[in-house]
Amino acid sequence: MTFRDNEYIDIKCKGRSKCFDVLTSEDLEELEKTKIIVNYKKGEVLAKQGSANTNILFLKKGYVKFYKEFTSTRTLVSIEKKCNLIGLDGLFVNTIMQHTLEALTDCIVCSFDNSLFEKLINKNSKFAAETIKNINKKGVSNFNNMANSSSKQLTGRIAWSLLILSTDVFDSNEIMSFITRKDLAEFSNMSVMSVGRVLREFNEEKVIELKKDRICILDKNKLMVAYKNG
Repeated sequence: MTFRDNEYIDIKCKGRSKCFDVLTSEDLEELEKTKIIVNYKKGEVLAKQGSANTNILFLKKGYVKFYKEFTSTRTLVSIEKKCNLIGLDGLFVNTIMQHTLEALTDCIVCSFDNSLFEKLINKNSKFAAETIKNINKKGVSNFNNMANSSSKQLTGRIAWSLLILSTDVFDSNEIMSFITRKDLAEFSNMSVMSVGRVLREFNEEKVIELKKDRICILDKNKLMVAYKNG
């Protein structure tokens, strides 16, 4: 983990969260003055479950995974890509981190104090509305992931995971190799062995192609059928 000076204006960059668009120049300047930029290496923990939840994070670059830790296992809740805000669910209510955040790749993260976000929400109704939309969208997504990883058969779970990663994370039919079999197992609530077996079956059926450095989706329609029937 390394800290960086304010060498560029992240909240004014292309792809920033829409909630920043409704702020005044004075409010943006206040956010800019108080932000901290941190570099994380792949595998580093950004925040630990059970620690104090005092900051909102803006993922400037890279990919981060959220997982819930239990006594003897853990569940991968979601994967976030660049230009997403992280930690909004802790505003006003949660002072303790509910998940562990880990860098899937090298990341650049901008950190803002929770109290400043809460101040802007109380001050600006449009900012509050955009923040609520962001929280609700993520809540619905996480609920759907949880439901599909527990109610579907194994083929349906993997099909769902590949579709979500393709559409919501990578915006591509290629799923990069830093998403490991273990990540897929934790995301789909399956064993690593079962994940490997289902992927090989999909590969043999020409639904996907397993390459050394990625998984390529060849037929999304067949993958959707596998999800629905699974």
